[in-house]
Amino acid sequence: MKKLLYILIGLVLLVVVAIGAIVAFINPNDFKPMIADEVKKATGRELVIDGDISWRFWPSLGLSVERLAFKNPEGFAEPDMLKLSKAELSVAVMPLLSDTLDIGLVSLHGAHVFIQTLPNGVSNLDGLSGEQNTETTSSENNTQPTPDASAPADEPAKAWAISIGGLELLDASATVRDDKTHTSSEISSLNLTIGKLETGVWVPIEFDVVGKQDALVFSSKGDAEAMIDKEIMKSQLRTLTLEASANDAATQLESFTLKADRLGIAIPMVFDFAAKGKSNDMSFDAKGKTTVEVDEAISLITAKALELNTTVAGKSLPRPEMKISMGGDLAFDNKAQKLSLENLKTAVDELNFDGKASVVLAGIPAIRFDVHSPKINLDTFPGGNTTAAEDKPAAPGGSQGGAAEKPAEKKPLSDVEPDLSALKGLDIAGKITIDDFVASNVEVRDVIADFAVNRGKVDVKQFDAKLYGGTINVKGKLDATVSPARYQVKKGIRNVNVQPLLLAAAGQDMLAGKGSIDANVSGVGLSEKRLRTGITGTIAINFADGAINGVNIPEMIREAKATLKGQRAEYVEETRKTDFSALTATFNLGKGIASTRNMKMEAPALRVRSEGQTNLVKEDLDFEVFVSVVGTSKGQGGRDIDELKDVTIPVKIGGTWTAPSYNLDVKALLTSNKVLEEKARKEAERGLKKLLGDKAGDDKVKEAADKLLKGLFN
Repeated sequence: MKKLLYILIGLVLLVVVAIGAIVAFINPNDFKPMIADEVKKATGRELVIDGDISWRFWPSLGLSVERLAFKNPEGFAEPDMLKLSKAELSVAVMPLLSDTLDIGLVSLHGAHVFIQTLPNGVSNLDGLSGEQNTETTSSENNTQPTPDASAPADEPAKAWAISIGGLELLDASATVRDDKTHTSSEISSLNLTIGKLETGVWVPIEFDVVGKQDALVFSSKGDAEAMIDKEIMKSQLRTLTLEASANDAATQLESFTLKADRLGIAIPMVFDFAAKGKSNDMSFDAKGKTTVEVDEAISLITAKALELNTTVAGKSLPRPEMKISMGGDLAFDNKAQKLSLENLKTAVDELNFDGKASVVLAGIPAIRFDVHSPKINLDTFPGGNTTAAEDKPAAPGGSQGGAAEKPAEKKPLSDVEPDLSALKGLDIAGKITIDDFVASNVEVRDVIADFAVNRGKVDVKQFDAKLYGGTINVKGKLDATVSPARYQVKKGIRNVNVQPLLLAAAGQDMLAGKGSIDANVSGVGLSEKRLRTGITGTIAINFADGAINGVNIPEMIREAKATLKGQRAEYVEETRKTDFSALTATFNLGKGIASTRNMKMEAPALRVRSEGQTNLVKEDLDFEVFVSVVGTSKGQGGRDIDELKDVTIPVKIGGTWTAPSYNLDVKALLTSNKVLEEKARKEAERGLKKLLGDKAGDDKVKEAADKLLKGLFN
């Protein structure tokens, strides 16, 4: 037994002496030319080792290399693709006797990588795959002797066990520069420490990095534990902690933190994250969490139970500070390149939304959605209510019987078309439903909007809503692929209570009743001017059981009656208002004019018809209104207008939209009514008899009286 022990000790000493002799008598620097030649053959590049290659012996065989550089081809901005200040590694001696390669800590000091793509697309990575040497290698292989098939096959070599005691990168750096796209990324400092690299055990990892992406400067540090599996895709991380910051001229990410309990393929990964910073004049503070899972094929990535809560503040926001939250389930199909959002719940302060959405990534992403909100009140935001209660137009009828007030000077209409080029890059389709919607004091309920934007063409397939006791339905198209843009709109409004709508929308109280409007219009151009000059089509209105406020037609009739008698009408204090049972009209639009020839109104004791036009650019009015007294004394006006039965009273409406005027056309009144003419003749004859007595029957007096009456009525 002792002899066997002595033999083993002797063998070990022999190995030690042999290795010692190799270390003592063989200088590794003698191999530098050979190493450089082999690298040159494999890559076509030069490997320069300026420093010494040295090794040590016992308890491990150590090797270190100083000042190593792997060169770039000519024409690149830096001479070296990779350079190292120093590299060290060691191999344990005794495990070599048992087919075990036990490598100690591998240290790389001052490593720098430089990767560049030239404007012509050529990169310093090109040609490193060894493809250019394939032919040579093939031909060399063909010259090798063919093994003798009859020779006994070698026994399979026993696999060596390999372990690495750790890896550390100290003060490493990297530059990735693309002159073709004019982008640049740089890592100015990277320190990385990885514990013993062996499979099946948890290994600590620590890192810190500082760098920049173009103008964005960033820094990050973190730690985790890694378990390397023999199948690399089954490797995992756990207890990940990451901290980062970044900033450029517009954005400052003051802090970003990420924590994960475990990371790996086909396992649930719980993430907690937070971010705080500023972007332009807006600050943000966000926190969230989610559970992410990636399937084994890396074809489906899901993020379930996402919660994101953000507080934003800034002068450009509708409010000084706003709270935004989002929750739901996300899934990304890597094969279809589709991102889906289900169970989506979003809130912006008191505005709430729920629904679903999806995005298919492509040159123009295809966005689809179905979103619902219980209530949206835009007037709760500063500047949301822009109704005319604060900027109220002049009340209609304020100049009844007189000249129109001088309208305020207004700016000329702009003929600059809006920039709709962004629509050409959109592919969006979806539906929005809102239970209650308020904007500029106008309240709308049960809104359903179904629309699509496809590469510059907008299609409003459906817009339905309930509006002040009635309904509204709109369909329309917009083609922004041509310039100026073209549009067509069909709108139907049914049985809307007009008075509260006008009060809410414009602070006006000019009309009351149930109103229905049918519009079928189209046009070219969306500038202020072209919207008025380029629109064509028809608008039909039908109002029932209402009133026109600001105009008292019976009062005008009393004035007409007094005029016929050469008297002044007795002033009666009453509301300027004309009731009606029906008001209908069809307006034709074209060449900047809205005209009608069939406006009709039926009122108690009255019938009104009108024709005329308004210039949509100048905003002036030119209408003739003809009022007829029907055979009844009931209703508005009473008995004092019965005497004018079958008489038509003309009223001219002029002025502007903001300052209309209403005037009784006395001349037309006298020339267009045979009843009035007969009454006037009888009154004239009776007056002549009283004045002239028997001479009133003289032919010359009658002739003179006829000429006078003809002059009056012509």
